[in-house]
Amino acid sequence: MSPSSFSGIRTFALTSRSSGFSLLEVLIAILIFSFGMLGLAALQGFSVKSNQSANFRTQATSLAYMIIDRMRANPAAVLQGQYLAPYQTVNCATPPPASPPTAAHDIAAWRQELCRQLPEGQGDIAFPGNSVVVSIKWTDSRWTLAADQNPEFQLTTTL
Repeated sequence: MSPSSFSGIRTFALTSRSSGFSLLEVLIAILIFSFGMLGLAALQGFSVKSNQSANFRTQATSLAYMIIDRMRANPAAVLQGQYLAPYQTVNCATPPPASPPTAAHDIAAWRQELCRQLPEGQGDIAFPGNSVVVSIKWTDSRWTLAADQNPEFQLTTTL
């Protein structure tokens, strides 16, 4: 055999080994890419969950300001204590009474909105001293910690 025929065999052997090594690199790259995509999917799921919870908190803020605005529009009823309202479960399907805007009507309409816009939403209005404390709580069962499952929003102001 001539030396040139050995070099052809050696070149073929080196070529076949390097192509197998490239296939291994591609498989490892696909595995790393797959783990990255799984991480990205988990991050997207957590982002959606956080955005929904932030939306609930925004709704609670808006609803707290809504009842405070109604109280400012009816200061005589506030002074008489007609806006005191402890936490109470409400049937969301029942519409508020069709009475004229009074404190009882305002509270009933507010509770209906709490029930409609927040999962198991409930509200409380208290008057400690010269201030008004509006507390709103709801259920957010997507979170695993007990403190995150029952968030509560409180707004304290003076009228």
